[in-house]
Amino acid sequence: MEFVLVLLVLLLSSCCEFTYAECLEISPARLVVKHGDPASANCTSERPQRMGWEATDGGVSLSGTELRFLLWTVNRLTDWSIKPVCYTDGGECQKTLNITVYKLPTKVSMSGLPDQMVEGRQYEFKCHVQEVAPVNSLYVSFYKASTNLIKTEIGSHPPQIMNTTNEPTSGEYTLQFTPSRGDHEAQLWCSARLELGEEGPQPSPKKESEHLTLNVLYKPNISVTPEGSSEIKEGDNLSLRCQAEGNPTPSYQWLVPQAGPTSHTRAEGSVVNVTHIARSQAGNYTCIATNEVGNSTWTVDVKVTASCQATRSVMVTVLLLQLINWL
Repeated sequence: MEFVLVLLVLLLSSCCEFTYAECLEISPARLVVKHGDPASANCTSERPQRMGWEATDGGVSLSGTELRFLLWTVNRLTDWSIKPVCYTDGGECQKTLNITVYKLPTKVSMSGLPDQMVEGRQYEFKCHVQEVAPVNSLYVSFYKASTNLIKTEIGSHPPQIMNTTNEPTSGEYTLQFTPSRGDHEAQLWCSARLELGEEGPQPSPKKESEHLTLNVLYKPNISVTPEGSSEIKEGDNLSLRCQAEGNPTPSYQWLVPQAGPTSHTRAEGSVVNVTHIARSQAGNYTCIATNEVGNSTWTVDVKVTASCQATRSVMVTVLLLQLINWL
């Protein structure tokens, strides 16, 4: 019987200690405060008792009377590592306020953009983030917007979880980028975003760099061409057009068969014209579009057929020869 009573006392004692250890509650349980803004939290006790707040800023001495709640407040929070503690008389029961002090970057900028980029070559950009806190909540992302304003994330750096520094820090974040011709005149920038959890501001606060315009050089691509083969009658006029897209603007050269005695060939830029084409001018007509990056070619096989007049002349000649032989 005595053993049962002792066991009961021990159980009740442990229960009371557990309840007493949990006698304080802080509301809100977590605070996310912008550096320099006001902050407050309320400490509540299950039963009236003497209470106080220990903090580097806004601390409250142990109350002279028993209270059920006690407010901690500051008008301007500037301590990056502040951890206010609510406690009871004798320090037997205490609880720490979980608080995060944040600051958006002073400046976000990018470097590494050359005056000209060449399609297919790799370049390195750097995003400079100055004076941001806390760095273990910082996401750095790189974005690209094409000329039709479609935004795409093309690189990112997750938070430095192992860095527990509370005070503002600065850093550089890199992007390896290989442009294509579709990136010409696109916009490129980086963004520094603080992910501070549900208790933090929504949407997550961020700061962006200036938007850089890309100048991408790429070799010509012949996009408008004549058919792969063309047929024309002897004596008619031939006109072929070749159009290429490139940066810088391409120049054109034509390789054509030698002109006939009565015909004339003239090439002006992307167009070649042949007047009164001769049958000897049948063959390949090649367009070469060139700029400082490279060149592209396109060839048209031109077939020249005899005209009706020429056919009739040949037939008359054959008939005359046959008539002479008969006579």
